[in-house]
Amino acid sequence: MNILEIKNLEVSVKTIDGNVKILRDVNLSIGENEVVGLVGESGCGKTMTARSIMKLLPENTKIDKGEIFLQGEDIVKKDEREMRKIRGGKISMIFQEPSSYLNPVFTVGSQIEEAVKGIRDKRERRERVYKILEEVGLDRSIYFRYPHQLSGGMQQRVMIGMALVNNPSLLIADEPTTALDITTAHMIIELLKKLMNSHRVSILFITHDISLSVYFSHRIAVMYGGKIVEISHSSEIFKNPLHPYTERLIACLPERYRKGEKIKAIEGEVPDFKSLPPGCPFNPRCPYKMKICEEREPEERKVGKSIVRCFKYGNTVEN
Repeated sequence: MNILEIKNLEVSVKTIDGNVKILRDVNLSIGENEVVGLVGESGCGKTMTARSIMKLLPENTKIDKGEIFLQGEDIVKKDEREMRKIRGGKISMIFQEPSSYLNPVFTVGSQIEEAVKGIRDKRERRERVYKILEEVGLDRSIYFRYPHQLSGGMQQRVMIGMALVNNPSLLIADEPTTALDITTAHMIIELLKKLMNSHRVSILFITHDISLSVYFSHRIAVMYGGKIVEISHSSEIFKNPLHPYTERLIACLPERYRKGEKIKAIEGEVPDFKSLPPGCPFNPRCPYKMKICEEREPEERKVGKSIVRCFKYGNTVEN
């Protein structure tokens, strides 16, 4: 059974000019003890997908359509009281800027302890916090420190501990390494890999770095213009990228170039959701654009073990 299954999700934002679609027909699943990477440039809809799963959308944003099944239960139908029990229990989230989510006036240990669910005895709660601190590679003494006394990497370890202290089934990691140097970022990824196995937790790993996602994830979902345009196994996506956007993301990775060579960036800009181009949203930047690409949006099509939205491969899903 899948831990998470998103079906035909649509999310819109209410503006002075009317409702603007942010997520459109999003379909995604995550199996038990699986890492799925959600990849794309900033502004593609990755974080909005994560917030939709958590039901932590801004006031002017709503889910218009679709289902989000967490262990078989549709959380779209859950009210806020029910979601408070689910968040931090069955599902947790870590963010790219831990200092923005840690309260500066409380010790980090007390903040983790506040997140513990189902344990009333104070001594037992404290022991649970000590144990999770050790699991994320921190000494027990960190319990008594304040966020400003910790490095960025240590703060992120605290956030990981807080997210896993109740043994959730699903962890959403939203750009957890962006604000860290490359060495610390690698250590955080290795820590997540270790904890994924020890806690038997599934992970939605959100990043703009497809190379990092391939290293960490079992499958990759590539997002553009509020839609997932390709889902492939991480072992295949570098060898055979199907969608032109995936191909361009891989082509602009710095490690694919020799010293002195000019990196080929993706021409053009990520489209504004208020003014998406007609047809395929990637068509203004696509080197393979055909006339139909400007007239209609491609639907999902199964190609081998992958799923892609591109007219290069037809326009229907083959079951």
